[in-house]
Amino acid sequence: MEAVADRTAAATVREALEDVGYGERGIVKLLGDDGPGADAADVPVLERRLPDSPLATVVRLLLLQRPVREADATRALGADGVDAIVALGLAAHDGEQLEPRGRIMPAEGLLLACDPFPSGSGDPPGYVAAYTPTASWCSALTPRREVERALDVGTGNGAQALLAARHARQVVATDVNPRALAFTSLNAALNGFDNVETRLGNLFAPVAGESFDLITCNAPYVISPEAKWQYRDGGLPADEFSARVVKGAAAALADDGYATLLVSWLAESEDDPDGRVLQWLEGIDCDAWVLGLEGADPLEHASTWNDHLVDDHPALGEALDDWTAYFRDLRVGWISEGAVLLHRRPGRRHPPRVDSASADELERAGEQIERAFAAHAFLAELDSEDELLDEPLALADDVSLESRLDPHSRERETRLLLDEGTYPDLECAPAVADALASLDGSSTLREGIERLGLPPKAAAVVRAEALDALRDLLELGFVELEDES
Repeated sequence: MEAVADRTAAATVREALEDVGYGERGIVKLLGDDGPGADAADVPVLERRLPDSPLATVVRLLLLQRPVREADATRALGADGVDAIVALGLAAHDGEQLEPRGRIMPAEGLLLACDPFPSGSGDPPGYVAAYTPTASWCSALTPRREVERALDVGTGNGAQALLAARHARQVVATDVNPRALAFTSLNAALNGFDNVETRLGNLFAPVAGESFDLITCNAPYVISPEAKWQYRDGGLPADEFSARVVKGAAAALADDGYATLLVSWLAESEDDPDGRVLQWLEGIDCDAWVLGLEGADPLEHASTWNDHLVDDHPALGEALDDWTAYFRDLRVGWISEGAVLLHRRPGRRHPPRVDSASADELERAGEQIERAFAAHAFLAELDSEDELLDEPLALADDVSLESRLDPHSRERETRLLLDEGTYPDLECAPAVADALASLDGSSTLREGIERLGLPPKAAAVVRAEALDALRDLLELGFVELEDES
């Protein structure tokens, strides 16, 4: 399809979809939790779950990509709504039927138009994908404070740009794919945003010399020997594409700016997976936090990104052989996918931190990330770790202490958990956990240890372990600082 950013038609479609209840909540009621993210394989089952209702008619047409009778579409959306959908290029008249030409996928409170389900072959040049799992990772890991200027690099259907438009005065969205920019403009109109500007070009070239308070990037970072799809394959050797994203974002960040960058990096072995991404961070003028979300050996990686060939065994086998040979030539034994988070600020740098997080458990982590980077700045200015003993710190509201009795050793096991964002947890000795759990903004770690009433030698051990644990808690965003600016 050719997306058309007719703002009048887009407003008509938006109102018609709102009136019929077309959104995540309405679709979940009809099809269950997985309904809004349905793919082509789900259609035969989901189509048969739909009742006879106006909302079901729209779901059938715009989500499941099935033709509907034009009379039914008119009853659901009104004649003006049907005309507007056709005007936007999302459907076409075919006798008495309305044929889908594009999808509208509800996600994150947005309506996101994109190309129809991918076929695996024969997709149009510059195919524009739906809201993907990696898009949800990027959204969850982006701070949502009010900013002046935001940049979304490799914008695709514009999802990250539109999410930023809610809290940025101006958003610039870049992409090498003109069809992606057309969809971004359409989606800005469809969601009523007038503060999103699109620019054609590769990565940061369209914004050379400019700076931004927020940068997001869910560009095609997949490491592969192919250049089949613009939304998947970066087209550069090895992990060079991701390296350019990280270095370009660091250079384009304004002071006190944040960047959330989905990237992939290579390693010779799973035993030392993060050396390359840490090399990219050397010499950049930002604090950095790397979150590994998924990792795989070359065969598993190739299988994941070629699952569209699962019904064509010879083609799948050929792709697996090509991909694994490519990684063998690179002497690669492990591929990581994750996020590089950056914060630019004046002052001494904090060493980059690397952690693992579960992509399946990831939720809105913006506040956690802001606390973590405030702590990185705070720790970088300390002359001695012992200074932490006398700081009146407070654990965040969503921190809890979990304690259980090991049934075999009969010893108490304790850990602190952050019930938000990346859901990190920290295991520590019971006395250490008790001292840390006492941090409420008015008391210090020294006072918490003293209240335990331990003998001097035991208190010294707890003090050393508690200082190490407190540094981890700070770096992971468990702790509120008085001034996070």
